[in-house]
Amino acid sequence: AEGSDWQRQRKLTATPFNEQKSSSVWSESLRQASDMLHFWTLYGSDGTKYCAEDVRTLAINVLAFAGFQKSYPFKGSQQAEITERTPSTYRDALAIILQNVLILLVVPSQVFSLPFLPTRWTQVGWAKTAFRRYMLDQIADEKQLMSEGKAGSGTLVSNLVRASEQPQDPGSSNVGKTQKPLSIDEILGNIFVFNFAGHDTTSISLAYALFLLVAHPEVQDWISEEINFYLGSEPDPTTWQYENTFPKLQRCLAVLLETLRLYNPIPGVPKHTGPHPQRLSLSESQTLNIPPNTLVIPSLQALHTHPRYWGSDSLTWRPSRWIISSAPSSNTTNPPLRTTLTTEKLLTPQKGTFIAWSEGLQNCPEKKFAQVEFVATMARLFKGHRAEAVPGYDGGESMEEARARVMRVVGDSSVELLLRMREPGSVSVRWVER
Repeated sequence: AEGSDWQRQRKLTATPFNEQKSSSVWSESLRQASDMLHFWTLYGSDGTKYCAEDVRTLAINVLAFAGFQKSYPFKGSQQAEITERTPSTYRDALAIILQNVLILLVVPSQVFSLPFLPTRWTQVGWAKTAFRRYMLDQIADEKQLMSEGKAGSGTLVSNLVRASEQPQDPGSSNVGKTQKPLSIDEILGNIFVFNFAGHDTTSISLAYALFLLVAHPEVQDWISEEINFYLGSEPDPTTWQYENTFPKLQRCLAVLLETLRLYNPIPGVPKHTGPHPQRLSLSESQTLNIPPNTLVIPSLQALHTHPRYWGSDSLTWRPSRWIISSAPSSNTTNPPLRTTLTTEKLLTPQKGTFIAWSEGLQNCPEKKFAQVEFVATMARLFKGHRAEAVPGYDGGESMEEARARVMRVVGDSSVELLLRMREPGSVSVRWVER
């Protein structure tokens, strides 16, 4: 969508991502992370090699709850294989779709109805059909509720349908009129984009962050210090309120920002000039005229690692670069922890130097969703536990060598629609109580 059509869709689709939804994302993320941590600790000293796959499960379960009011128990990757040939739930259908996005993008829909297809492709076809049926049923149910004057179901579909049918704002010159509602295909298209963008990018970022934390135990201690300072007297995660807790866990958020700076799942943010030329100001004395109908893809990696903006250690993963202290200067070498934490603030980068969620009018509407989910997961995992790489080579590998191997796995990444590690399963991680 472009121009006025894009503006209409953006206005209508921004409605579902509000603070009320953030609270829901927070509570469900804590619940899923608690179950995931319990499952991981069952592996004991042998650890699990399924961390990257399990955070995908967490992300899809949070998305299912926050977006569609469907709650699913966490099951580890070894438990959760879909053995039925036909996906039986919305979550199963969505999981299969997200695992096979590339196939869906390049293979025409009619191919999936052909006989004698590989089992995997047949399952993808069934998942696509089932997911569309689930969504159409929700749309029909929501429109029925609206016709009866009843409250909405609170799902993403509900918000999209109702937002597109609402009258104009009181200050508008078109008071009393409704905007052009989203069509069925537009609703389905937006739901797919929200699912793909909201799930894959978040789960990939979680996987990278976990591996980087395993390789940097000092950063685990750094965020655990913050988590326990604010939550140490509250052992029950169900009592951790979003409104009071999320804004305080700035170190946890810094881990996400630093991970996205170096390992953003989206290598570039496509921009298009549209039918008219665009002028780009490079400096006070230099401008660049970009022709109409030109695709421009800024390189996030180049921008996010430029020493001019990020210093001489711009290639180093250092979350503390995002934290600045506003404490008054003193002669105290080691100020009290309370003074340190309560005066810390999150760095605001120079405009245009950090665009992990894009920037400007077309920034990502799910930015807050991802931040809340990430911080809640970090808080639950690292409040009372630490993550260690299990030394390989039958115990002949030292802990330092194991951590170096983890960094090699992180560095061995490739782009398949999104940036991801090639072999995350080659690392086993064990979770140990602090």
